[in-house]
Amino acid sequence: MTVLESIVKDLETLPASKLAEVANYVSRLNPEGGERRRRRNTVLRSLAGCMPGKEGEDFEKAVRAGADRIDADE
Repeated sequence: MTVLESIVKDLETLPASKLAEVANYVSRLNPEGGERRRRRNTVLRSLAGCMPGKEGEDFEKAVRAGADRIDADE
C-alpha cells in the first residue's frame, strides 16, 4: 500500500467535520493554491451545519453502509 492509499483509507473513516479540517490543512500546505483554497472554503462553508449532530452522524453512517452496494436493477 502506498502512502497516498494509506492516507485515503484513514480519511474514509473520518466524519465530515474532520474531513473539512483536513481539507483546510492540506490546502494551506500548497503555497500556490490560494484561489483554489478560497473556492473550496466557500463550498465548505455553504455545506457546514446542513445536518448537524446525531442526525448528520446517522445519515453519514447510512450513506457509508449503502455506498458499497450497487443494485443493477435500479
